[in-house]
Amino acid sequence: MPIALAEVRDVPVDAPELSALVARPDAGAVVAFVGVVRDHDPQASGTVVSLNYTCHPSAPQRIAEIVADVLAEIDPEGTCLVAAVHRIGHLSVGDNAFVVAVSAAHRRPAFDVCEQVVEQVKARLPVWQQQFEADGTFRWSGL
Repeated sequence: MPIALAEVRDVPVDAPELSALVARPDAGAVVAFVGVVRDHDPQASGTVVSLNYTCHPSAPQRIAEIVADVLAEIDPEGTCLVAAVHRIGHLSVGDNAFVVAVSAAHRRPAFDVCEQVVEQVKARLPVWQQQFEADGTFRWSGL
């Protein structure tokens, strides 16, 4: 029961969708993180207008492993339920790139698991980002 969904997809995702997947009668807390494409980045020399996310073929399996690892470490009792989706493909400023929702009986485990899923996916998921700027230039990150 601890993982409701863990996937990499090329279609939009939003917090209400994932929050609904983890909702349950015994959960007094649902925590969601939404990573949104922004118009600036420290690596950009100008305004960011869009991103193109690509991934290694193992990414769908890896995201599930990452979520399972976090749950094993932080929630070994299995009290949390997690849904996590990372987008791939072309995304514009304002689009959701990464969404995580976690439910638990109490807020602290939900916050802790959500934070660690975000941190570990950002660190370990083989996803690369091509960042396009307003002047037509682009940069790769996460390689």
